[in-house]
Amino acid sequence: MPVPEHLWRFPTADAIANLAAILDVPNHPSMQDWEWEIADSSRIDEYLALYRSGGLTNDERFTLMETIIQAFDDLDDLASDDRWPGILALLDQNIDLHAYSVWYWADLEDELGDEGWQVTQDLRKLVDAHVPRLAPQDDR
Repeated sequence: MPVPEHLWRFPTADAIANLAAILDVPNHPSMQDWEWEIADSSRIDEYLALYRSGGLTNDERFTLMETIIQAFDDLDDLASDDRWPGILALLDQNIDLHAYSVWYWADLEDELGDEGWQVTQDLRKLVDAHVPRLAPQDDR
């Protein structure tokens, strides 16, 4: 199932510009998926500190979480990283803000098959835990 339309949320230009300045990373119009392009697994601790700082808008937190998820997915061995369970807890606690990201990365349509993301199985569990609130409601 694709991400339900009522959950759609995307990085804003302002959030990208602000995060690019804070993180000192490029921000060019040709960067189609900025939040993923700038992801760097060696900077995860920096991303987490910034996310937890409390000084970001919801748009910035949403965009930064996309970067964080990508950075974790880029790790050689996600399962052995002791920071990942903390990210899953943040996503769970902030599901309303990050519903789109959780659903997207869960790849519920299994479009990627065996080539899927490392984070997919864990995020599918989060979708399952929250599906009564997140799934489209039948208007019958």
